[in-house]
Amino acid sequence: MDIIFGVTTSLGILAHFYYAFFSEADYSLQLLLLGALFLYSSSYFFYKMISKVAKNPQFVGSLWLAILASLVWFDLYVAFTPVSELEENSISWRFNVLRNQTDARVEKESDKGDLEQIQLKPPEKARRDINIIGITTKTLDQLGGVWPLPWKYYAKIIDKFASSTNHLMFDVFFLDYKPGQTDEMAKALSGNPRVMFDYPMETSLESKSTIINLEKRTEILRKFKLENVKDEQTGLSWLKFPQSPIEPVAEKSSGLGFANIKKDESGLNRKMPIVAKILGSGPGREDEYYPSIDLVIACNYYGVNIQKDVEVVMGEYVKIKNIPQKNISYFDRKTLKMVTEDIMAKPNSTREVTIPIDEYGQMEINFPGGLYSYNTTEFFEVSEGWDNETATQVNNNIFLVAMFYATGRGAAKDTHLSPFGDMSGIEHHAHAINTILNQDFLWDMPLAGNFLIFFSMAFIVGLILPRMKTSWGFLFIIGIALLYSVVTLFNFSEFNIVHVFPSVIVEQFFIFVGIIVYKILTEEENVKYIRTTFSKFVSKDVVDELLKNPENLNLGGSKKDITIFFSDIRGFTTMSEKMGPEELVQFLNQYLSEMTEIIIEFKGTIDKYMGDAIMAFWGAPVPLEDHAYYACAASIAQMRRLAVLKEEWKARDLPVMDIGIGLNSGPAVVGNMGSSHRMDYTCMGDTINLGSRLEGSNKEYATNIIISEYTYEKVKDRVIARELDLVKVKGKTKPVRIYELIDLVNEEDLKLLRRPLHSVEQS
Repeated sequence: MDIIFGVTTSLGILAHFYYAFFSEADYSLQLLLLGALFLYSSSYFFYKMISKVAKNPQFVGSLWLAILASLVWFDLYVAFTPVSELEENSISWRFNVLRNQTDARVEKESDKGDLEQIQLKPPEKARRDINIIGITTKTLDQLGGVWPLPWKYYAKIIDKFASSTNHLMFDVFFLDYKPGQTDEMAKALSGNPRVMFDYPMETSLESKSTIINLEKRTEILRKFKLENVKDEQTGLSWLKFPQSPIEPVAEKSSGLGFANIKKDESGLNRKMPIVAKILGSGPGREDEYYPSIDLVIACNYYGVNIQKDVEVVMGEYVKIKNIPQKNISYFDRKTLKMVTEDIMAKPNSTREVTIPIDEYGQMEINFPGGLYSYNTTEFFEVSEGWDNETATQVNNNIFLVAMFYATGRGAAKDTHLSPFGDMSGIEHHAHAINTILNQDFLWDMPLAGNFLIFFSMAFIVGLILPRMKTSWGFLFIIGIALLYSVVTLFNFSEFNIVHVFPSVIVEQFFIFVGIIVYKILTEEENVKYIRTTFSKFVSKDVVDELLKNPENLNLGGSKKDITIFFSDIRGFTTMSEKMGPEELVQFLNQYLSEMTEIIIEFKGTIDKYMGDAIMAFWGAPVPLEDHAYYACAASIAQMRRLAVLKEEWKARDLPVMDIGIGLNSGPAVVGNMGSSHRMDYTCMGDTINLGSRLEGSNKEYATNIIISEYTYEKVKDRVIARELDLVKVKGKTKPVRIYELIDLVNEEDLKLLRRPLHSVEQS
């Protein structure tokens, strides 16, 4: 029976891995459900089986409980709607925590209680070349509540921008023929070739037959239809047909794009459709693909043809290609200088911008801030107050004309729920355009990545928590939850990575409660013999290693690749003769404490003190892949700290001394050495002997830090070093090349590699 339970449990786990990595494969969901049935029905019997053969049944049981919890939470994340909604809401929370500016718009009152001034503080990542010309309550009040606005005012704005290189977009639908007004618009458009319009995509065919000249309008619209589209039935359609602007407006525009927003079930809008798939709408009943107004604006901004230079793979990406090598100039108000930059925010050799989209053609908006993130000017201030030169004061800017939080008097409501609350529709579009032009796209962790997060976090907790007392375990869970939260926010803020968050936190607490209950039921072990005994005379790292592997208490060791460190004070004997015993001890303790702290902060292990000499190593008992570089960084940090100490000692009229350091990397035997009554965790071998010799060679070469060629080869691209000599080494036929270590290439590594000592003690 044990074999049967082992097989069914293994199949259940494999089914979860298969679904996580191949969720798009045929029958993957059915396989997951079957695997879950196998796993959960046999999990208890599998636990009983492994506990029979485990040396520490309680530890193995806790680890199995944690792994099982991770698979349960992954299943809930995949199949249980409340959990997926919890994750979606957490993304809005991330935006609010990191990017919500409560002072983005500050109104100042005059002494009479009237609005005197509006101050805008746009977020750092909101582009300065995206502007909103807003139709506000003030706009409607000046017309006595008239809505829609007479088209002559739009025509005036078009005329004002005719002499500029700016791009103008009207988020106002021109769908009806209005005698006189239509001619005014057509005339204005004839003089301005940089005006774009958006239009609605209808979600029902009900009104299609009532629209005048729909076929003619659609034919004009097809000039902006996407041609280079790859869709292997992955793209989904949610719109029925486009209702393009009337012909006199559409045929003179520089771009037409749909304006629809697809909200989720909660009414939240966090995505912006970039491509719309219309089933069977072509002349030959073929599917057609139309761009959103945001994609049209981006293409016009870059100066590319939307039909020739845009490639679409439904469910994967939209790629804007062949972006010309073009610079833009603007006045930087911080530096008070003119700045010239590439038109691409992140230039690349292929001159392409790749926009990730889902199966509906939607891009996730990377909001740089909340409401009022972009420079806004009231509509009549532009149409009536600006002259023809005002618009030419900036170049290659984008101006969006739209309803902007207008209320009352029949105003059309154009707000949508965002992560920051209700936000005007045009701000949603502005944020989408900002995302594209900044090439600052959110990256959703694939399902496999999220699965590995669930699994690895549970595995880590399952490994560590059983070794802790309940009180410390609770603090550990709180700590790991806080740490994971910080990592999540950091990944989102710095790298735009979106991965599972609250589900993992809840998973950790479920595991904690489960392990506590399990410990109570299986009589938690309270005696920690190894910790209480050995922590008195060996380092904490050694204690942790012994707790993981109690068999290491035996004499002997294992061969490991390490970097050995030796340091010694030059002229210590002469210096000690000039100082009293108490003063000498105090002096030496300060020096050894400072140097020891640096070694530990750079993940080193202190082997022993030999008078004024220090012996340490990197790479054991805890493996450290980059041990040579950590040792070099610690040595540089010691020399810099010593320079500060010298100044202090000089001010106190104490002797000023210097030190020599020797570093060597290679294999060595590391472990407990000595007798059964007294042992030390240390290392030995030719690598150690050469390191000691290099330390003593500093006096001969008038250097402070000497490293061997074996250490140098591991770090040569990251350090500044000077070749010194070839030296003969006992036991080797070929001489060894030695170098003086001068500095690190990257100064920041001294901060990045260093761990404060208090965190080492708590880890």
